[in-house]
Amino acid sequence: MRLKVFDIIDETLALLEKNESFYNDVESDIRVALNDLFENKASMIVGINSRVKSKESLREKIIRNRFYADYDNAQDILDHLSDLIGFIIECRFIEDEYNVLNVIRERMNIRNEEDGYYSSEKHPEFFLDCASRQPQIQKNGFAIYRIDGYFLKDNKKINIELQIKALVNSFWGEIEHKLVYKNTNYYVYDSFMKEILASIKANLTITDRQLNIIYQQMQHTSVGDASLTESGFEQQISKAINDLFATKMKESIGFTLNVKNTSNILGHYIFIKDIRYDGGNNDRIASLFRTFKKLNSTDMDFEEEIVMEGEFVSSDVFIYTLGKYLLSVINKDYDWFVFFKMLFAIEPGNNMEDFSLFLTIIRNYLVDYYWLNTSFVRLPMEESERLHNECAKLLADSLCEIGTTAIVHNDKMIKINKAFVKFIEELEERVISYSDFMQYKNAYYDDWMSRMHKIFD
Repeated sequence: MRLKVFDIIDETLALLEKNESFYNDVESDIRVALNDLFENKASMIVGINSRVKSKESLREKIIRNRFYADYDNAQDILDHLSDLIGFIIECRFIEDEYNVLNVIRERMNIRNEEDGYYSSEKHPEFFLDCASRQPQIQKNGFAIYRIDGYFLKDNKKINIELQIKALVNSFWGEIEHKLVYKNTNYYVYDSFMKEILASIKANLTITDRQLNIIYQQMQHTSVGDASLTESGFEQQISKAINDLFATKMKESIGFTLNVKNTSNILGHYIFIKDIRYDGGNNDRIASLFRTFKKLNSTDMDFEEEIVMEGEFVSSDVFIYTLGKYLLSVINKDYDWFVFFKMLFAIEPGNNMEDFSLFLTIIRNYLVDYYWLNTSFVRLPMEESERLHNECAKLLADSLCEIGTTAIVHNDKMIKINKAFVKFIEELEERVISYSDFMQYKNAYYDDWMSRMHKIFD
């Protein structure tokens, strides 16, 4: 015979499902209230996340907290559920959590004498326990900004929970939830596990402080003095990539290769694509954190082949030549496989589009096309244009011949760029026509490859 405990659980889950549309409406109303609350203060936060309690989570909570023993029916359980609807206000840094709390306290300043909760003039149906002591100390010993509240709609009172979290704390929360609360394994070395988790939390806090310092410097430092702060921020991106994917690889194949160089490449690539050329856009920085947070809770398979959507096409001879080579080795050379596995995980969207964008960034980094297109100007225009394409293909062919992921290492690309500029300048002195270049093309290529080998030897 089935335990009666599960009868009330089933009734509660059925009632939750029945009221789903109503709860979703309440969720939307609260989101509007929170957005209004931060009117003229939107720059303080990077996002507002919310959810209505899922059936799976509610089932677990009823059993874990013994709600089946404390309440007589399904409605009582839902009425006394403190986090039926949950909201998280995400801010950039840990020190911003307190500032966000202060805005809430300043703007929700109408006190309800019955329960001591507070509302605002614009949204009198939305209440928060603003006077509660914050931050609260959790059972694990760590602090969290957590505020109880409720929303009145159609003569019904819906309990909510509001959390304020910096991006690193949100990231930490995902790690802890996965390792502790969602892990049913029995750990003998409980104290050891606690020390490990505390160490992870401490490292994230240090990272938060470092990024905050860099962020503040990038906001106030002049362009001419920004190289140090840019370098520091790029290193933080690379470190985050390295730590995350080393863990993912261990989970997938049972061991971890040294992905430091690949992490440095991707960190530099992301930085020059999204940070430097986007003026240090705050939303993009926040988006990177959210991407890492999402990847942390996503399983990755380092054995399954990479699938490219659609056909690779490009009218640019450099991109087409290098792209065709990389596609030919992407599932054969494990170094390139890992590289693009990581790149496609970080970059959302279509793999082929991300692949083409990556090649464009690399091309622009290696060759100043404005400079290249102004070379050989003493030749007829048609011949000079054909020479530009030949030189671009020569460079791409040489990269394919080297073949390893080292061709996109930052230090190597800087040397390639300088060597290629000198090589083209010498060609300008020697080449008298397009046909002359084609006659000695193989010799020129051999000359260039000897320079490339000096860079990579």
